[in-house]
Amino acid sequence: MRKASRSSKRDQRRVFRPRRRFPYGPVLRQLTVVVLMLAAAAGIAVLLNQLPQQVDIMLLLSQAIDDLIGGVQQLLEAMLGLAAIVLIAAIALLAGILLLGALWRLIRIIRLVVSPPTQGRR
Repeated sequence: MRKASRSSKRDQRRVFRPRRRFPYGPVLRQLTVVVLMLAAAAGIAVLLNQLPQQVDIMLLLSQAIDDLIGGVQQLLEAMLGLAAIVLIAAIALLAGILLLGALWRLIRIIRLVVSPPTQGRR
């Protein structure tokens, strides 16, 4: 009973099944993408070929390197200034901590001198 209810496609072996259609859609889409990429590459190549005639490449390159060096120098100066500020803040914080510690110890010594402990050490 169960064997008779199976579909005929399932009973067929893979070898005897009809072939699937050729996927024209994805192939055509990929071919269009390839043609567009080739056209873009050719356009960029032509643009780069005409560039030396319109712009002095060496002057442009030297100005770019000069700007890059100036930018790196400004960045390093800014980082040095920031490091100096952080160092000053750390020294000020250390001074505050030392001051508080000294005051705390001074208060403990004054309490010890004014009212000596009656019990053992706490």
